[in-house]
Amino acid sequence: MNIIKMIVVASYAILGAALGVVIIPSVARDTGVLNAYPWLTNKYIISLIGIVLFFIIFGVFIPRVIKSLRKLEYFIMRHSAIEILFAAIGLIMGLLISVMISFILNLIGSSLFLHVLPIIITVFLSYLGFQFGLKKRDEMLMFLPEKMARSAHLNTYSAAPKIIDTSAVIDGRILDVIKCGFLDGEILIPQGVINELQIVADSTDSVKRDKGQHGLDILNQIHDASYPTRIIHPQKSYNDIDALLIKLAHKYKADVITTDFNLNKICHVQGVKVLNVNDLSEAVKPTVRQGDQLNLLLTKMGKEPGQGVGYLEDGTMVVIDDAKAYVGKHVDIEITSILQTSSGRIIFAKLI
Repeated sequence: MNIIKMIVVASYAILGAALGVVIIPSVARDTGVLNAYPWLTNKYIISLIGIVLFFIIFGVFIPRVIKSLRKLEYFIMRHSAIEILFAAIGLIMGLLISVMISFILNLIGSSLFLHVLPIIITVFLSYLGFQFGLKKRDEMLMFLPEKMARSAHLNTYSAAPKIIDTSAVIDGRILDVIKCGFLDGEILIPQGVINELQIVADSTDSVKRDKGQHGLDILNQIHDASYPTRIIHPQKSYNDIDALLIKLAHKYKADVITTDFNLNKICHVQGVKVLNVNDLSEAVKPTVRQGDQLNLLLTKMGKEPGQGVGYLEDGTMVVIDDAKAYVGKHVDIEITSILQTSSGRIIFAKLI
């Protein structure tokens, strides 16, 4: 039994016992059964009866209460302490205003005003004050001294969590990015990604099996690294791993780390921010411009007649026209054009 469930069960027991002590003797006295059952005045007995009745009547709502408390816990943990503090200040302001309005209504003396409107006003102003304090914290910081306001503003920043995709795990480069400290925010590992890696690792195809085992090794290193990671378990099962990642990204307000070009496009349509490892790799590659001259080893023939192919140190493919005869040799080339895509970069060159 987890802590939240224990708290809910204990609260149910306390409420049931309290209501039993308060209500049962009154009901027994009004119905005239108190004389026949004098033990209904025993506080220990009626407390137990109250607990049992409370669980029988309201026990069906326990899962909903636990779910609501978990949502509240997630809401609080997702925001910084400064945000929660200002939200609490806004809530208190709303309650104080509602007390003053209730006092004014009390002077009017109408029973409708006394019993109905104060409750509505209190609930409305409490919610409004909480949202005001949470959303307008930056403007409220202006009332603080400059140094204190600057410190509080810096503490309100919280990085979005990152959900890692199967393709990014198998690719493996994300591990080096994490170790270098270029990521911020918690790394979330969906259980569906782990299951997909296990399926690939158990494949009869040797290539797929090697990729799956490599992915599991990378995943273990990410989880064991000195970086905040967490395995998340979706409440529903999804046959499509991409749909699962989109759903979790919306739920946790997270970014998605991937090398999958199709998932990149789906996330863009669904309004989810994507961190594409291929795009990062392209961004940090040495800059090669049209007209640059290089000395390159040609390693194989190209697809088109007469073409030769070589590779830069970062793995970028270079296609050279009329260089088939020089495969296996170093040649001097000049860059003529560069084709940039989300899946990689291809450079075209000519002999000089």
